[in-house]
Amino acid sequence: MKTIKIIIFILFSLLAVYACNNRQSKKVKDVTIAIENTTAEKPVIKEVVKIDEKSILKKTDKIEQKELTPCEKLVKEILTTSPRYKQLTKGLDKAVVKNGGQSFGISLEGSPNPRQDNAWGYSKTYDFTVYEMYADRQLNTVRFSFNPNDKQLYEYDAVKDQLKPIEFDRNLLLKYETACK
Repeated sequence: MKTIKIIIFILFSLLAVYACNNRQSKKVKDVTIAIENTTAEKPVIKEVVKIDEKSILKKTDKIEQKELTPCEKLVKEILTTSPRYKQLTKGLDKAVVKNGGQSFGISLEGSPNPRQDNAWGYSKTYDFTVYEMYADRQLNTVRFSFNPNDKQLYEYDAVKDQLKPIEFDRNLLLKYETACK
């Protein structure tokens, strides 16, 4: 009687493993990888990667350009002209390519006007992420935030889980005031 129970248990286990494995192999996902040219003002999607059941990467060309809003342009300029941003990204493109990557870029994750600014979601601040793009992953390296209320640029310190104020060109605040009000 015990051997019959063991045989039935093994058969059900094998059947369950086979059924789960078979179901996962039929899934197909389209993943769009946005690679932003850091010198251009328009983000460009350089490739679409399709992952099929054998996890083979197939590359096709697709270019999509989004016009940045004046407000987003100014906040991005505030970030990219800051000494801290320049320090962190100096030579980064060469280092990423040397490590087998493609490039680095900036993405706007949060914004007070996410639909207007092409941000991923709502935030009281403009939240940027600097990332490195590799064929199999996107590595987020640094996060910055611009608070429109106190007009301050911050770098996120992941170790201390806090925002640190950083220096930036305060002359850009006049442009920001006129474009974003």
